[in-house]
Amino acid sequence: MEPYRTLDGSLVWELVRPELQGSRHLSVALAEVAPGAVTNPHCHRTSEEVYYALSGEGELTLAGETTPLRPGQAVLIRAGQGHSVRCVSAEPLRLLCCCAPPYQHEDTELAEGPAT
Repeated sequence: MEPYRTLDGSLVWELVRPELQGSRHLSVALAEVAPGAVTNPHCHRTSEEVYYALSGEGELTLAGETTPLRPGQAVLIRAGQGHSVRCVSAEPLRLLCCCAPPYQHEDTELAEGPAT
């Protein structure tokens, strides 16, 4: 499958989707944030999301708190929690993203103002 840009600005490869494999309650994707880039702050109205860092290094801003994001870390992002990710390494930050219910553009609400 070809990658695409989500509303937050990350490059995404869909791995599991209802339309592809028939999953009912989950989507799984590989997301990439380029060195120095930051995703648009946003939340998902109904989906919970788990980020699992695969490679690269980043900073996750979740509900106003910024913490390091390193390979092997998993973070739960609850529905309605504002979040964004900044890549702070020389290599892209790659995240495995799991959403339940499955990711939909319509469920994403961008925050007003620039990324932090």
